[in-house]
Amino acid sequence: MRIQFKDMDSLAVLCGLIVCALLDGCASSRVLKAPLPSAAPDLAWTTTSPDGLTVEVDQLIVRDSAGSWVRKANWDEYVVAIKNGSAGPVEIQRIDLYSSKLPAPEESSISREQLDARTSGTMRAFKDAGIIAGVGVAAPAAMIIGGVGTSGALSASTGALALAAAGVILIPIGLIGGTTYVVKRHHRDQQDKVLIDRHLAESGYAVPVSMPPDSQLRKSAFFPITPSPTQLAVRFLANGSSRDVLLDLPGLAGLHLKAQRAKTASIRPIDLKSTKP
Repeated sequence: MRIQFKDMDSLAVLCGLIVCALLDGCASSRVLKAPLPSAAPDLAWTTTSPDGLTVEVDQLIVRDSAGSWVRKANWDEYVVAIKNGSAGPVEIQRIDLYSSKLPAPEESSISREQLDARTSGTMRAFKDAGIIAGVGVAAPAAMIIGGVGTSGALSASTGALALAAAGVILIPIGLIGGTTYVVKRHHRDQQDKVLIDRHLAESGYAVPVSMPPDSQLRKSAFFPITPSPTQLAVRFLANGSSRDVLLDLPGLAGLHLKAQRAKTASIRPIDLKSTKP
């Protein structure tokens, strides 16, 4: 069966609708319906201060790894359990992450804007230093139209008719499809921001937070993507003075760093003719 169009406007409208439908499917949410399956969440990294405050890291979630709940996250998520075993109340003032590659510790945050900006800054600073996991920040939706207008226009698979009409209809279809995608992508991004902000606020440590005696909290400490972390520090206020409890993070020295290539020693061949007996 062969379908003929009486005018080019009808063909352009039909093709435009097809392109818009295809582009609509591309504007998917970054927020996952269910977190990625986690293999072994209990890391058993724990320490207790003399004041009776116990800090334990249960799980580490990096971009698109086990436990991730959003695609291309611009943060590292440390699931931290804090128990106040002292006889009095304490106040958790801040949570810091120390790195052997950074001059100052990174402070936890539940602000998506802060995490995005600080991760972007770290990526720029380490552009040539070998950070690989979680590199880059998602481009704004407004920048996508440039790619849609060319590669996302329409595949010329309809034969001679499409080729003949290419000069007439592909430009408006690219504009229609690109504009539709940008609008839908922008709307989807705004919805994602609301969902991400809500999740960060609900699951993250909003410091300062008070803890009565014999109480426990288990939430996430969100940090910008941090290479080679060495220690997690929890600053707390007890009996009128601030103190830090430090937790070593074994096995994370190479996190977010490129593997160094092994250098093979060069061996010069021996010239047997020039050797003396």
